Amino acid sequence: MLWVQEGMTTLAIVEAFKDLPDPRRKEGKRHQQTLCLALFTLGVSAGNQGFLAIGDWLKSYKTELIELFAPPKLRLPSYSTIRRVLLNVDYQAYSACLASFFEVQPKAGEMIAP
Repeated sequence: MLWVQEGMTTLAIVEAFKDLPDPRRKEGKRHQQTLCLALFTLGVSAGNQGFLAIGDWLKSYKTELIELFAPPKLRLPSYSTIRRVLLNVDYQAYSACLASFFEVQPKAGEMIAP
């Protein structure tokens, strides 16, 4: 799913995480948190279990993912960068973003697991 805003194409999966606070310091940020979370989500959705498997998936689909996401400098984050981002993410907020993206509405008394 793509959205077009002001002449720019943005993937909806990236937009899903745009309101999550990024607790990382400004220094040394090479990759957007939204990109890392989108790649993690897609990697897990593709059946990858664990960060090494996600790293292998990133390598296998590098060309396609770069074409799709068009990251700055045409570089994808490594699995270890994605791991570091996930270590500091608010899992309840991440779960809420996923629920909204996938249009999952919990029933009364039901919670979405982080």
